[in-house]
Amino acid sequence: MEYETALLIIPPPKVQTFAFSLRELYDTEWFNRVPAHITLLYPFVPSDQVDATAARLRTICADFSPFELTLDQYGSFEDALFLEPSNPEPILELYQHLADAFPEYPIYEGEYGDDFHPHMTLARFENPEDAETIELPPSPTFTFIVNRLHLYLGSPEASEPYIPIAVIPIGNEG
Repeated sequence: MEYETALLIIPPPKVQTFAFSLRELYDTEWFNRVPAHITLLYPFVPSDQVDATAARLRTICADFSPFELTLDQYGSFEDALFLEPSNPEPILELYQHLADAFPEYPIYEGEYGDDFHPHMTLARFENPEDAETIELPPSPTFTFIVNRLHLYLGSPEASEPYIPIAVIPIGNEG
């Protein structure tokens, strides 16, 4: 079985609680495989490069400061509904540094171009019209500090959950 990695921001429990019922109904493929998250790099490094990559990520992320993020608006792509930040600049800056450091791993293998649009997926669908049938609660406001990234490992062919294999501090938090 082939494994892959993903570099993610995992929002705190209050955000996970909000996302739970929507993801359970409308993100069934990934609901039991990974918590609600904001993807930074996926697919990322091969599993045999995890230790070296985690060390490199720690060095890169030490140059950043933890930042406040507010998820407070819904957005959509043709195949997904999501929460997005009102203040994406800190994520965009961090992402650009990561993308520059790992150009061989463009997000989603470059399938959606070079633009990075930070978001936390709540629902996925094959038919865009299905989005109109989803009843979303009023837009929430979740503000939290992003002070670490999570490196997850799993197989796209398996139904088992991806597992966290490294936590990368942002700043010099040890």
